[in-house]
This record gives sequence, structure tokens and C-alpha cells, in this order.
Amino acid sequence: MGCDGGTIPKRDELVKTKKKKEQASKEVKNAARWNYCHLSQLALQKPVVVDLLGNLYNKEKIIEYLLDKSKYENGPEHVRNLKDLKELDLTPNPSYDSNKQENGDESNTINKTQWICGLTGVEMNGSFKFYCLFSCGCVFSERAFKSISSNNSKCIKCEKEHNENDLLIINPNEEELELNIKKMKARKEAMAKAKADKAAEKSKTSQTDKNSKTKRPIEAASTSNGKKVKTIQEDPNASEVYKSIFNTCEKAKNQQKAHWVTFNPLYN
Repeated sequence: MGCDGGTIPKRDELVKTKKKKEQASKEVKNAARWNYCHLSQLALQKPVVVDLLGNLYNKEKIIEYLLDKSKYENGPEHVRNLKDLKELDLTPNPSYDSNKQENGDESNTINKTQWICGLTGVEMNGSFKFYCLFSCGCVFSERAFKSISSNNSKCIKCEKEHNENDLLIINPNEEELELNIKKMKARKEAMAKAKADKAAEKSKTSQTDKNSKTKRPIEAASTSNGKKVKTIQEDPNASEVYKSIFNTCEKAKNQQKAHWVTFNPLYN
């Protein structure tokens, strides 16, 4: 039976220690966010897109959602069209084994993911913070961003111009999510303002063109020396016969019948 004076119980028989497997399961759950589509829960496959909150999707599945939202009960309501998504330029992980992933190899699920930072080699498995630029789709680790970025207005990979609202944290925690939300709101407000300014400028230009057409003289002519005159009747080089064609000549004003070219408003 034991404990009868003949045996001494070991510590692990008296104290229940925390199983390591529980910790591993937590790591697996975290790593899964970097390997599976946020919408369909299927394995991520290129092309992969990100929304303005930093969630990753298979492009094919998110397009299905936009075409028919009834297919997914918990779809992202903030994603209304393809303008709310950006396709990512991801760097493949050379040590990733998709066969082990499919066979449920837990160590591979935790430590190996499909993509890495193309600048530092750091794996996108949730252990390190990763950024993406919504303007160009480039992806890089926080380590690369802090060590390489000397000009925050240009992408550290492709050098395309961007603003602070383009820089998003991929798969953010709760605190980081709030930052992504603020940037999303600021981005949409800026786009709405730009659209309104463009419409106002277009309306202003249209009104200016309309006014310029209204003020344009009905008749105008140039003399032989290039001097501008308001009407044909003021042109000293025009003959009386030529002037008589138009209803602005003295003869046309006093005639007793309608003018042959246009209706003469002076005719009674």
C-alpha cells in the first residue's frame, strides 16, 4: 500500500506540478493566428491580405465574404470593400515544413511559420512584433524597423512614401489593437476630407468656366494690324457690304422686315 514505514514517497507523488503541455497549447493558439485565415480558419495561402485592424485573411475567402456575407456569421463588419484590404508582400520561411504542420506536429506549429522578416530572418510566429505598411504591403519585424528605419516617411524595404497611419501592427494584442483602430479612423477621415475637397474644387472650376462663357462677347473681330475691336461694325477695314450682313449695322436696325440671318428683335 505504501507509506507503511517501509517506503518513502517522492515529491512528485505528493505535489501535483503544472503540466508543460498546457503552456504549449497556449503557444500553439498564439502561433495559429499567424498561420490561419482570420475569417475561414483555414491555413493561410498566398495571396494573403490584411485589414486595417491587422488581421490576416486568405484573399479568396474575404472576397467570398464581400460577395455574400451570409456565408460567414462573424465576418469583419469594418471590411466593406477591397479598399479596406491590402495584399501583403510576404517572405517565405525556408525552414517551414507544411507536411509536419498538416500532420499536427506541435513543435513545428509553435516554432515554425510560413513567413519570416525578409530583413532580419525573424519568424512570424507571434514571439516578435511585426508591422506592415498599408500603402505598399511590405512586411517587416519591429527589430528591423527600429534598427534600419532612419526616415519614417519611406518604407524600409521598397522606399515608397507613406504616412504614420499606414504603419499597422499585424495580429495586435488588445492595447495595440486600440492604436490600429485610431489609425483606421484617422485614415478614413483623411480620405473623406480629400474626397470633399476634390468635389469642391471641381465645382469651383465648373462655375468659373460657366462664368467665363457668359461674359464672352457675341461678336469680335481683329483689324489687319492685329488690334482687337468689340464688333464688326467698329472694324475700319471691313466694307459696308460685309457689315450689312450682320444685324448690328445701322441699316439692319432700321429695316422694316426680319433679318435673313437671325431674327431681328427690333422688327415690329
